Amino acid sequence: MKNKTKRKSNNGLKMIIAVIVVIICASIFMISMGASKENAENIPEVQNENTDNISLLEGKLNTKRIMKDGSYQIRFSDLVSLDALEVYKDKTVTAIGYLSPIGAYDGSFTYLMNLPYQTCPYCLPSDTKITNTLAIFAKNGNSIEFTEAAVMVRGTLKLEPYTDEYGYSYNYRLVDVEIEEADTSALGEKIVLYNKIAEKEVLTRLMETLYAVDDNVYYDEYTANGYEYERQIVDLTDLEALITDLEAFDKEEVSILLETATSLKEIATEVNKLLGEENYDKILEYKERTLQLFYSINDWMGAYEL
Repeated sequence: MKNKTKRKSNNGLKMIIAVIVVIICASIFMISMGASKENAENIPEVQNENTDNISLLEGKLNTKRIMKDGSYQIRFSDLVSLDALEVYKDKTVTAIGYLSPIGAYDGSFTYLMNLPYQTCPYCLPSDTKITNTLAIFAKNGNSIEFTEAAVMVRGTLKLEPYTDEYGYSYNYRLVDVEIEEADTSALGEKIVLYNKIAEKEVLTRLMETLYAVDDNVYYDEYTANGYEYERQIVDLTDLEALITDLEAFDKEEVSILLETATSLKEIATEVNKLLGEENYDKILEYKERTLQLFYSINDWMGAYEL
């Protein structure tokens, strides 16, 4: 989670945070597993007159999941095995999830994930199950634009070994995909709320400021591991506007985000003051508080598993 996704020109990732990313993602996955069954009920029901109730996990076509357009619906909550996916090979399938902010430079591919704003695809790799990630590839010449909103992706399922430009290897992916915003009215009240928050790009704006503060707080560690940049005063203008946007929602519904944004403003203000005084040793004392903000955001995102 603690990746610098907006800095692809600087290789995008920092060596020092790789371990933290895996730990955080693994924690989210274990927590979210308990919510899988509940959230699975909020996925829109597909419409088909067939009455066959063939189990997907038995590796047969589930006729209960044929969409209006004839595609087959697959779900993260199924933890579908590769053997079960075999029957859908080269067929058009539909899946609902969130786009990862990590993707190809040219937008030719990205990752569909079961939790919002995840920057660690395949944190829990598996050769036998879809865990939290499904790689999706645009049609030739097209590109995929990131959005925080829950989306519905339709494409052709390919089952074959593949390694992408980030070095991730997997045996399943969707190609020639088309993407549209998911029908949140059929996904349940939680996801309706999430997409309203996503319209304000809350996570993107919050994370950009948090990463900027994180750069200052962890400066010594990052530069020691080869990441080159200078300490900078963090502009808090957008963060203040973000807090105003969050206050327009029911405060109870966005309490974690609002508390995180408010705490971030306090930390950033204090760190900016110390930067002006060139008191760099004192800035190091904000490491734990800054790290806790990452955990708070992850806790919030864990409630919106698909």
